[in-house]
Amino acid sequence: MSLEGRLSTTLIGSFPGQDHQKAVEYILKACPEIPCWPQLPSYPQEGMLVQFSRGLPGFDSVNLVINPELPSFEEEMLAFYEEYLAVKEGRKALSESLFSQEEDEVPGLFLLARALEQVHSLRAIKGQITGPFTLATSLKTPSGQPVFYDDTLRDIVNKLVAMRAAWQVEFLKKQGLPVVIFLDEPALAGFGSSAFVGVSRQEVKTLLMEVAEEIKAYGGLPGIHVCANTEWDLLIEAKLAVINFDAFDYLERFLLYTPLLKDFLRDGGLIAWGIVPTLKPQALLASTSEGLVQKVTQALEKIAQEIDIPPEEVARHSLLTPSCGMGTLEENLALKALDLLPQVSQKLRERYGL
Repeated sequence: MSLEGRLSTTLIGSFPGQDHQKAVEYILKACPEIPCWPQLPSYPQEGMLVQFSRGLPGFDSVNLVINPELPSFEEEMLAFYEEYLAVKEGRKALSESLFSQEEDEVPGLFLLARALEQVHSLRAIKGQITGPFTLATSLKTPSGQPVFYDDTLRDIVNKLVAMRAAWQVEFLKKQGLPVVIFLDEPALAGFGSSAFVGVSRQEVKTLLMEVAEEIKAYGGLPGIHVCANTEWDLLIEAKLAVINFDAFDYLERFLLYTPLLKDFLRDGGLIAWGIVPTLKPQALLASTSEGLVQKVTQALEKIAQEIDIPPEEVARHSLLTPSCGMGTLEENLALKALDLLPQVSQKLRERYGL
């Protein structure tokens, strides 16, 4: 399944406050074509290291630890892999497996699904999940070492993310529309630094590709969100359908990889420009739609010129998002971001005839 971006708006996922219904209403107003479901991190169970981690053998959700020394760990690990194989071999439905999620775990997802039954402007639906690299480098063993450095634990985390992402695709595609799943990967901002000594490029690429392939196998489009600078060529090589980045603060660094974008765009890839600065409250307060439009326009024109395609073609392969989630913002600032985003989209669409 493919999707044209056409400068449609979508969001990263997190919202301030404790009202999921209100968040869904805001989302449908700001993103009527490609809405996403809201995550409210003010609820501890919706924290990015907890919300998708149920089912990990030996998982302690309070201390964010996977403990392979527990007496029950071997039995839990065996049950995990048996469940995984049962789904992969078609002996068990994904919706009936431990990889499915209940409404109390992802309430925003269920609320959005019900609300979409009354929406007729949809072009696609977006979901999101904590990415495998971020989860595997953030969860620790009892000794304090990231579980990423244990081959078995890393494999378990990756398979959980892959199957849970696939479950989201299956859940959301009931609307009969393309489903995009973003892997939220803030930890990739530190890849290549001393924070992750010994982590190879191939290991990261393998993680991302395994999850991306599972999303594709269930008919979805795999995307990724990184809210700072990273090795963007690695993400292009990982065969992801959508690459979302902070275009407000890291635009010049991303554009260093422009020559690699020609094949990415030709193959149907989408660039999701995170242009509304939700990571910087003061910058958000000072932002205008005109200024943000100018920033995106210059980038679209630069890419078009360097890879010799029309700027309208780059625009057709573009989405617009905030630079990151809005869970840490005051509500008035989140509302400003939600107001700016569709304004920028409309002005760019008029400029490029979309």
